[in-house]
Amino acid sequence: MISIHILTLAREIGVHRNTIRNWVKTGKINARPGPGKGLLFTPEGFQALCQEFQLQPEHLQFKVLTRLSAPDASPSTANPLATREEHVSEKVIGSVMVVGGGIAGIQASLDLADQGYYVYLVEKSAGIGGKMSQLDKTYPTNDCAM
Repeated sequence: MISIHILTLAREIGVHRNTIRNWVKTGKINARPGPGKGLLFTPEGFQALCQEFQLQPEHLQFKVLTRLSAPDASPSTANPLATREEHVSEKVIGSVMVVGGGIAGIQASLDLADQGYYVYLVEKSAGIGGKMSQLDKTYPTNDCAM
């Protein structure tokens, strides 16, 4: 599988990242969501994408993902387009629970979701934001706190 970050692909094609997501949902691009903010392509699907949008694969940053269950898989010599090879396990990334909906809890939830985890954010009060939601302005820029 080949993994490309959505923003990298959007920048190369010249469209917004949400357009790329919509194309994946409607089937215009033959890919599936990957870990983090990436898309997973088969090698054939990647070649079709490059031909359709006249992309130069050597100018794209992407990763070739191999499964750990295939120890005899040859390294990136079989695919000269690879810029970096990573091994991913067959296990699906699990879910995590972040306790506390303050600024740190919100940021931790966003970072974990970007890495591919399903995140449960738990807060004891009715709103999120913690102490930051009680502030009017912040120092030194005097910007709105929320």
